Amino acid sequence: MNITRTILTIALLINSICVSSQESNGYYFKDFTNGQVILKNKQFARGKFNYDFVNHQMHFLNGGVDMIVENLQDIDTIIIDKTRFIPFEGRFVEVMRGPKASVLVEMNVNTREQGKVGAMGVATHGTVQAIDVNARFQRVNGENNMDINVYKDEIKYTYFLLVKGNWKSFHNQATFLKLFPKKKQESIKESIKSLKTDFDHPEEVIKLCNELN
Repeated sequence: MNITRTILTIALLINSICVSSQESNGYYFKDFTNGQVILKNKQFARGKFNYDFVNHQMHFLNGGVDMIVENLQDIDTIIIDKTRFIPFEGRFVEVMRGPKASVLVEMNVNTREQGKVGAMGVATHGTVQAIDVNARFQRVNGENNMDINVYKDEIKYTYFLLVKGNWKSFHNQATFLKLFPKKKQESIKESIKSLKTDFDHPEEVIKLCNELN
């Protein structure tokens, strides 16, 4: 089944996904990848998808046109390759599953100013100068008026763990420990130390959560 037919099938038979044209600058996968959308009524359709982690939206190709998946309330899961995404509070997040626990993962992009650009693309940090290959120039008011700041995009993660029937968010060790009673926090600290959990790596976080269950 080709992508155009897939989209028509979803729209005509299920009437639950609306789409609008939109391009993204922050895709999870290098290219649009084979996947499937599973609806809450158990129907599904296949196509080529990609996840926009900047805006937390799901995109698909419709006849070569980049489109956004909407009407999230009708969608159960979208699987791209082996990665699962679900609608969560009006946006899409990744689901990482283990044998004993599941964690929702939300990627966030933080843009930080690194310094000023001087001659020859050199970034100045106080009295220190360094070449920044991530430097980008932004035109502000015209051809000769340019933002000379150097920026770097950093990926930060927000996680959600199901605690007593509710999804609770955390992003580092301190916020993770707060999800648990104080009497359990010391033993959890020991597990974090033993596993050498880095909260900037989702695969290590899911490993920790499974260890604790």
